[in-house]
Amino acid sequence: MKFIIAQIIGAISYSLLAFSYFKNNKRKILFIQIIANIGFTAHYLLLDAITGTICNILGFTALILIYIFSDNERKKKILIVILTPILIIMSCLSYENIFSVFPVFACLITFNSFLSQDEDKIRFIGIISAICWLVYAIIHVSYSAIIFEVITAISTSIAYIKNKRNKV
Repeated sequence: MKFIIAQIIGAISYSLLAFSYFKNNKRKILFIQIIANIGFTAHYLLLDAITGTICNILGFTALILIYIFSDNERKKKILIVILTPILIIMSCLSYENIFSVFPVFACLITFNSFLSQDEDKIRFIGIISAICWLVYAIIHVSYSAIIFEVITAISTSIAYIKNKRNKV
């Protein structure tokens, strides 16, 4: 039963994340993503995926702080400098297996994308992040995450290639 509930929460959370991108206001996007991240945390917790849970808690924290300080670039940089070592320490303490490295790496590069204004860099980081989370999702049998990360990796790759061609 716990497994089924985890899959349902995951599907709802991924749906919320996808829905957030249809909003035209950055604060609305972030707010919906905060709610989705709460769901991701519960999803991975129910799957006993400790590293994924911790990464999502820190991601949730980062999103809340970015929501609060969205207009202050200096505070966002300080946030990343503080959250990065916390993520590394928490990940070392919660190490499950070699596959635990994948969501940690995804979070680290995603944190850096929060500071970038380069859309191509953000898209490329999105591709790498989706692949890392996909590997972790396969190991922890998260069907909703597998489906979503495959879609994310493919669609972000298409957008990345399309935008690269348009710049040439």
